[in-house]
Amino acid sequence: MDTTTTLIESIAAGQFDNDLEQLAKAIENRRMSMRKVRTIADYSVGDRVKFNELTGTRYMVGQYATIVSKNRTKVVVRLENPMGRFAKVNPVTREVQSANVNVPLSIIDPA
Repeated sequence: MDTTTTLIESIAAGQFDNDLEQLAKAIENRRMSMRKVRTIADYSVGDRVKFNELTGTRYMVGQYATIVSKNRTKVVVRLENPMGRFAKVNPVTREVQSANVNVPLSIIDPA
């Protein structure tokens, strides 16, 4: 069993109940520091990402998407569950599809 699995199982079993707040803070601090050092090279077409709390469009927080292309400083994604202004109806099939959404790296995290 790897270290991550052991840690997750220990947390689930209550071994760290007195330290949950510290663990949550350490994880959030690590997420924030990772966001600062990630570059466009860290992402590839086909990668699954999740919109984080820095997303200005509040209903997008927690939504998953797949990278469909990259440019110099941003990625273009398609949402797994198209919604709001990012949902487009295909005139032929009448299916709701995701628009291509151009996003800065700071508002997405690897999924």
